Amino acid sequence: MDRTYLRQAVGLVALSTVVLTAAFVGVVALAQGLASGAAGRVPFYALGGAVVFVATLVTLEDPEEGGVPILTSTVAVTVLGFALLALGGEGVIYGARDPGRLGTSLVLYFVAAALVCTGTVYWGLNHWREFTA
Repeated sequence: MDRTYLRQAVGLVALSTVVLTAAFVGVVALAQGLASGAAGRVPFYALGGAVVFVATLVTLEDPEEGGVPILTSTVAVTVLGFALLALGGEGVIYGARDPGRLGTSLVLYFVAAALVCTGTVYWGLNHWREFTA
């Protein structure tokens, strides 16, 4: 494994683990009713979702591919991106407002779950064709 690939893989794993951990904390904040002011932040999350939509559409666009699969994939990525933005944003805000409410062991469980999710998605993206054939 060359160093460039390894550096990119470590960066991707680290970033996705942080985002997923924040999203898990956001779920806790919403479930406990401690995400005060979340309704006022939804327009920002919607804007972020729109950015994800356009970025994904431009990235996936290929004149040799059909438009429906590109649009379907774009919508799926956008929904996931919006959810991660909203939940992650709420998780960061919740953690910043009251860091003492989150125990170290709970955060470590979330980090572990995020790592497992990251590994599973990485594997799934590399092997999805095996399951759609």
